Amino acid sequence: MTGRMHQARPLSGAKSATVLCIDDDPIVQLMLEDIIAGAGADFVIVGSAREAEEVLADTHFDLVLLDRRLPDSDGLLLLQSIKSESDCPVIILSTMDKSRDKLLGIGLGATEYVTKPFNPLELSSRIRQLLNAHSDTANPAEYGIIEIAGMTFDPRSRRLDTDGHHVILAPAETRLLHALLLNEGQVQTRDQLSQFTCGREWSPGDRTVDVLINRLRGRIRAFPVEIVTIHRAGYLLVPEVEEAQKK
Repeated sequence: MTGRMHQARPLSGAKSATVLCIDDDPIVQLMLEDIIAGAGADFVIVGSAREAEEVLADTHFDLVLLDRRLPDSDGLLLLQSIKSESDCPVIILSTMDKSRDKLLGIGLGATEYVTKPFNPLELSSRIRQLLNAHSDTANPAEYGIIEIAGMTFDPRSRRLDTDGHHVILAPAETRLLHALLLNEGQVQTRDQLSQFTCGREWSPGDRTVDVLINRLRGRIRAFPVEIVTIHRAGYLLVPEVEEAQKK
């Protein structure tokens, strides 16, 4: 990888967030360096989709800033790849400012669509908000172990156990299951799940929650709970033990 890296010096020994910037314009790169360093975050800057894929393969990021027009790919193709593997927020930066471009970007999972030239102060403020929100949803340490229908879920270790069988969930899957378990028996809207899981409001066309639901269903297939789709309302977690008793 030929990109540039910067490590912040967070206060009080806390671990700083890490931002990936994908943009081939050297002027924009310098602006993003100043903005992200000012937000107290670490960052990695790359100039192509290939370089981004290399660093994404072995590094966790708390936020991605993504240019639409990369020298080797459309940024939207890279966006789809990022969102298929991670729940981190993505801000698209682009000179393509038509409404259909913005709707397409948001529909594919981008959190924000910012047109160039952007206001550095406004972008800095939004970056800080997203990093804070993602940090809040990413840390379930204040929650205890949940037991339901012979199943044990520990959000801190991301471990789900039942009858000697266990799985370790991905961070986004953990937050999604946690939200459903904390509200067991109650319908959770996509907006509620998006807020808890991704730290952002849900918008029509945003498929992030639905993709995570399908992924989580596959992961918990062997466990005694079921995620039920409530048409035009949201999702509901139901213990299968209760379902059997009702029949």
